[in-house]
Amino acid sequence: MNKKTACGALVMALAANSAAAHIPEWFELKPYVGADAQVRRMDFKGGFGDNLFQHHSPQGNVYAGLKLNSRVGIEFGYESTTTRIRAVTLGTGDLASGAPVSASASPVVFKSKAKIKGPHADLVGFYSFYEDSPLQLMASMGASFFKGTFERRTLQANGIPKSTVRTLSRHKILLRLGGGLQYMLDEHFGLRANIGWVGTGKMVLLVKDGLMPNAPTPELKPKNSTVYGLGGLWVF
Repeated sequence: MNKKTACGALVMALAANSAAAHIPEWFELKPYVGADAQVRRMDFKGGFGDNLFQHHSPQGNVYAGLKLNSRVGIEFGYESTTTRIRAVTLGTGDLASGAPVSASASPVVFKSKAKIKGPHADLVGFYSFYEDSPLQLMASMGASFFKGTFERRTLQANGIPKSTVRTLSRHKILLRLGGGLQYMLDEHFGLRANIGWVGTGKMVLLVKDGLMPNAPTPELKPKNSTVYGLGGLWVF
């Protein structure tokens, strides 16, 4: 079972558990805020960014939520990766953003950087192992409203210094699924450990900036992301 299927099944199970709740419990509203330190793993398809960009990015996530009852909540947040930089040298026949490096240009030195950021919204389910348990199982399903910005700078081609910059950027609404554990140290402060899946494989990027009209159009094809995080929250 893959991560997407497993997270989806967990969300459905917690939603079914919530549906069995008594109606009065729906009015036990509890607002909360939190922040996570995370690491995003996002690979690329071969020749379409895998040999140009970093595959791991530290990122931060801040959020505010409203727990509707002991089983269901909604969250709104914002996450942003750090800007990761990678310098590489490619030779004849290597693919650079989908286009092969020609013998006349080889070797080519690229310096690339990437950043992903944007808000997200999630429906969150909680499951307690027993009544008043400080430890809860979590699952979430929602959407990320991402902007991905990727820059590829050519520093040198066939020994000749260059300064050509191609920027690829796109906004995209992406499915996100998550799961994890939440432990309340007291009635207000808690800790979270989570893992998430984001459909960044839908974020195909092209650039048509007119800088090099006779050259192939650069294209990036990210794969889906996995996000690992640790953080804390405060319940009001």
